[in-house]
Amino acid sequence: MQIKSFDDLKTAGLAQPTPQRLLLVLLRAEAEADADAGLGSGNDVVRGSGTLTPVMATDIELTPDTRLDVIAEEADSLGHPWDLVLVSSLSSRSGGLATSEEAAPYLQQMAEAVIQGEDLSRYAVFDRAGSPVRLAVTGAASDG
Repeated sequence: MQIKSFDDLKTAGLAQPTPQRLLLVLLRAEAEADADAGLGSGNDVVRGSGTLTPVMATDIELTPDTRLDVIAEEADSLGHPWDLVLVSSLSSRSGGLATSEEAAPYLQQMAEAVIQGEDLSRYAVFDRAGSPVRLAVTGAASDG
């Protein structure tokens, strides 16, 4: 199945044989200070000349009622501006729903991957409307 929206991701997750916990890292996209002045800051980030900063990480049980707009509303109520959401999922080795405690180290890895400028292609990334976003690492990220 090709993921063309957050809802497609939800459908794929719900089709899994074991319950899924969604891992969500909310990201703020910021334009580089030296980007072309002729482009709006939003365009700079979309074209890859910006940086991503994790602003919040959380996990939730994936259910048929899971909706990105509700997640966005809850995140917005906490006062952390964000532009994109980095998403992964986790199932328990026992076949049941993974716990938040089991999810915590994976959320940390996701946030660290953003901070370190690592390749994020193993994660799904969506904008606030639930449309997929493709990220490309540019610039000099340290390998060690």
